Amino acid sequence: MLRTRLATAAVAIPLLIWLILGSAPWVFAGVIVGFTAIGLGEFAAMALPEHRLARALSIVAGLAFAAAVVSGRPAALGAVLFATFAGGLFLALFDEDLAGAIARFANAMVAALYVGFLLPHVVSLRLLPGGERWVFFAIACAMGSDTGAYFAGRFAGRTKLMPRVSPNKTVEGAVGGLLGSVVLAVFAWIVLPPHGERLEALIFLSLAFSVLAQSGDLIESALKRAYGAKDSGWIIPGHGGVLDRIDSLVLPFVFAYYVNA
Repeated sequence: MLRTRLATAAVAIPLLIWLILGSAPWVFAGVIVGFTAIGLGEFAAMALPEHRLARALSIVAGLAFAAAVVSGRPAALGAVLFATFAGGLFLALFDEDLAGAIARFANAMVAALYVGFLLPHVVSLRLLPGGERWVFFAIACAMGSDTGAYFAGRFAGRTKLMPRVSPNKTVEGAVGGLLGSVVLAVFAWIVLPPHGERLEALIFLSLAFSVLAQSGDLIESALKRAYGAKDSGWIIPGHGGVLDRIDSLVLPFVFAYYVNA
């Protein structure tokens, strides 16, 4: 498993660096929207496995949220939220299983918002002045957090962090995640520092990013446990699905955007 992960990373990281720093904005946005569509499909399949129409509607709603976020127009986002919320509840009125219809609508909204609304914030972040550097910094911190937590938990993990949600997560791993995020933050500061930011401030932000990255990982573990799924998908060798890869990135992206917007 570790060998497969490393092989995938060896191919993916150079492509990721090019995508962040060298691609045209429309290419970057297109790739993110593509991953958003795949993630929506994974989430819908996990949350609504026996309801094809509800899955389709959640994907459409999520893509509408993504388009609204990428457009940068608050009015568009408000319109999508209104249409999705009102339309979903209106359709539930015609379902004989009213309680089931409301539950499916709630699951569809979680899918649409978790993936369709949150993930495309990285497009908005990249469009900010110096945004490419902030995307690079956020990903570096999240990767450092994931790596630090993995190795610290594997070799020093003793105390369970939240066994009800994720039995393998440990307190020692969480501490290792904080340290790993700081190490990669320093690396990012040396290689490609965000404009006008001092190292001390970036180290503080790296700790916040690590907390958010680890929280996102726990949130996805809770969702998979609630829906009875082991992995969200299989598209990325050694890493599972898109949701399994973006879980530690989504919250840092959103946080970084609103810190700098």
